[in-house]
Amino acid sequence: MKKIIRYIQILLFSAVIFLGTGCESNFLDINKDPNNPTIVPLRQLLPYAQLNITNSLGMGPSGLSEPLSSFSHQIVVRDNWNSYFIVGDDFPIQQAWDNLYAGAFTDLRQIINLGTEQEAWQFVGIAQILKAYAASAMVDVWGDIPYTNATLGAENPYPEFDKGQEIYPKLFALLDEGIANLAKTSSLSTGTSDLFFSGNVDRWRKLAKTLKLKLYNQIRLTSLYDDATVKALIAEGDLMSAASNDFELRYGSTTAPENRHPSFIQEYVQGPQYNISPYFYQIMQGKSTLNPILSGIEDPRIPYYFFNQLTPDQDAQNPVSYRDGAFLSIWFASLNIDPNEGFDQDQSQTMLGLYPVGGKYDDGEGGVVNQSSGLQGAGYQRLFTYANSLYVRAELALTKNTGEDAEALFEQAITESFKEVNQIADLAGAPTLSTTEISSYASKVLALYTAANTEKKLELILTEKWIANFGFGLEAYNDIRRTGYPKPFDPNTDNNPFTVLNRSFILSLPYSVTDLQINPNAPAPRNIATDKVFWDVD
Repeated sequence: MKKIIRYIQILLFSAVIFLGTGCESNFLDINKDPNNPTIVPLRQLLPYAQLNITNSLGMGPSGLSEPLSSFSHQIVVRDNWNSYFIVGDDFPIQQAWDNLYAGAFTDLRQIINLGTEQEAWQFVGIAQILKAYAASAMVDVWGDIPYTNATLGAENPYPEFDKGQEIYPKLFALLDEGIANLAKTSSLSTGTSDLFFSGNVDRWRKLAKTLKLKLYNQIRLTSLYDDATVKALIAEGDLMSAASNDFELRYGSTTAPENRHPSFIQEYVQGPQYNISPYFYQIMQGKSTLNPILSGIEDPRIPYYFFNQLTPDQDAQNPVSYRDGAFLSIWFASLNIDPNEGFDQDQSQTMLGLYPVGGKYDDGEGGVVNQSSGLQGAGYQRLFTYANSLYVRAELALTKNTGEDAEALFEQAITESFKEVNQIADLAGAPTLSTTEISSYASKVLALYTAANTEKKLELILTEKWIANFGFGLEAYNDIRRTGYPKPFDPNTDNNPFTVLNRSFILSLPYSVTDLQINPNAPAPRNIATDKVFWDVD
């Protein structure tokens, strides 16, 4: 039934071409043959591609960040994911694979080809940057994927799988091509058909250069790392420099057409489908005994991240697996054994809050949520923000001696992460985090950083990055496999009788079962417990 609900939802979401983007009277001006349905105008192709990438990588029923947020212990889903198990016909795997190849990459290829013919270089450059970003994300979770001959249609219906380590250098080259094309005079502007930056070339260029830095950080433990290029990018200074550069998609609150955040629909419309990880919650509370890295430091973002439907003195509907005051959830690795198994907790459990899905701010008064709660789904899917770029630069400065001040970058990253929360709080009319609250939290974390050795400093950076990336599990899943941080929850050492785990951490995702069945050039199915991606060298 759960898969049927998800299927219905993605059909509804696929009907959305744009989010708050108005139709333009000149959509067909660039179409050489308006009666030929095989030629689609650039301004229609671009938002489709952007939406497909966002929904395929982000948090929602068709997005990889839904299971990856479970594996990185931000949420708990009452599913096989609850025990590090996922298969190639699970809905997010099938949908993300299909929507990226048949949707986004096919549209981006057409944009690049049509845009080159028409000298619409703004479209070409943006499409190349989007392709590089999305392909890197696929390599990061699947390893070897179709790339060189992908999306050629009848020319090559069964593309070969390229090695991940051979794709990455091509992505750097593609980003450079995108940057070069953005510098050319374009025959056509994207205008508001560009859902991310409305055709702001400067922001796209800065994003592309910062993505290069991100990708080099991703492979910093391999021979592909290029120290000279990284230092040159930093020295040039043409990187993301403000929250206005955030690579993110803002959803709306309308239902016809449907354009609310997919996870808001999951939580506030269909009924709660996620549980907040108690492990994540306890770390933010500063009282985790399982991972005391931030012991004694309470995170003031908690009422923005989570909404408690109960007040501390209210009874829950049914038996409880985990409760702390008003906070109610279930543990990872508790499938079929926790006390709440089989009982409904829809009006009692803690929900995803205001940040980032556009739910409800927790004012401490409780209350059962519905689709009219909070921002009604007008939240964000943040793919790669300015704050994220600062965490990346802090990691590189610490581990690769890039010449930047790692501690200063770390402090700035924390501050910018809080500003992201204030951005959505402002939209909701909720209280914002004060300068004092932000600086107090940052000071306490930085005191730990100053006293730590290099390894503990790295753990602090990546733990804060994990907290900041709530709602986008892809980044934390990659970081855990690259570095071991943030430390994942270990159910076998928590002395909890309701958590038992017989599987190891998932090192890569399974291929789409459909692709394995129909593509004779597909490799053998991946062993998710042992098959690593190329940059996972530990």
